[in-house]
Amino acid sequence: MEAETGTRNAKILAYSPGRYPILVAELAPGDLRTLYFETGYDPERAKPVTEKWMRENAIGRHSFVEVTPPREISTLALRDYVREELLEDL
Repeated sequence: MEAETGTRNAKILAYSPGRYPILVAELAPGDLRTLYFETGYDPERAKPVTEKWMRENAIGRHSFVEVTPPREISTLALRDYVREELLEDL
């Protein structure tokens, strides 16, 4: 069904807190990407990253919050996820 509709799921692994959260998501096994507010969390405009970068830089140096267990949602619902679950306190 997923291939028929063109939708796919993303596993949210971490996010940056704040007004314009950055998401670190796994779009396919081993395919980690950062998704940005400025691009509408569009997977096609996401930047590739590594697991090492996520651990050492995003979580280790830049105060990203790890999502444990990872949250799996449709890539079409990424903006809604940010708006409803990450920005509720702002």
